[in-house]
Amino acid sequence: MMLCGDLTGKMLVPLVKQEDGYYTDYFGASKILTKEEEVKDIERILEGSGIYPLRTTWDEVHQLQEDPKKVERMTNEAIKRRMADWIDLLLSHVDTHKIKALVMPGNDDIYDVDEVIRRYEDKGIIYPLDKVVEINGFEIISYDHVNPTPWNTPREASEDKIAKDVEKQISKLSNVKKSIFNFHCPPYGTQLDMAPELDRTLKPVMRGGHVNIHVGSKAIREALLKHKPMLGLHGHIHESAGAVSLEGVPIFNPGSEYGEGVLRGFVIELSENRIDKYWRVEG
Repeated sequence: MMLCGDLTGKMLVPLVKQEDGYYTDYFGASKILTKEEEVKDIERILEGSGIYPLRTTWDEVHQLQEDPKKVERMTNEAIKRRMADWIDLLLSHVDTHKIKALVMPGNDDIYDVDEVIRRYEDKGIIYPLDKVVEINGFEIISYDHVNPTPWNTPREASEDKIAKDVEKQISKLSNVKKSIFNFHCPPYGTQLDMAPELDRTLKPVMRGGHVNIHVGSKAIREALLKHKPMLGLHGHIHESAGAVSLEGVPIFNPGSEYGEGVLRGFVIELSENRIDKYWRVEG
């Protein structure tokens, strides 16, 4: 089982305590939640969408509006708590003595989550960065960084650095033809790296009736074409789900619809030297 990046949310949403209940306007209209069960229902909806609800007061809201650093600290603490909750949930359903579980961060994830994942290594969780992970005769190398984005996410690097980093990882493999490149960023110029082009205000740009452009990594593409692993596993571009071949190398991106509460993935069956079959799954 592989959980491969962008595991955490980015936003605190206040539920503000008043005399008549909890106030929220997150869903586009002001609403007062008068019953505890209503508040819990909203919290479950927010949590399922990758958001961190915060029960608070107007005084604290006003303080936070004046203190972005405190907001960042509180958000980071919420992220770490949620990351631990997710792994605890995984361990409650999966026997990691029988099913190995690999958990890696992606470019959207703050560096603090690495420490959280590593805390569970003695319980069978695999933190895969900067090493080769061998599972049933297949070698997996993993990489979390992506080429620069308009969003200035925590894990971005130049194409030159990506190229050097992935070559360093590839050099650790004993048989690259039987390896899996688990690189969060998809290769440039494929179905897996299409995203909206944005202007300086981060609004979509329309060109000739089209809004999407290729935004993946050219260094990742070159590594896949040069070394020809068994397959490439990618993510990062949430709206570009797909399974395609890059000059004979099968590459996958399950995409993501976590904002709608949908979990997506691929089930892939491997024989000794090739993919036998795969299924796209969601729920």
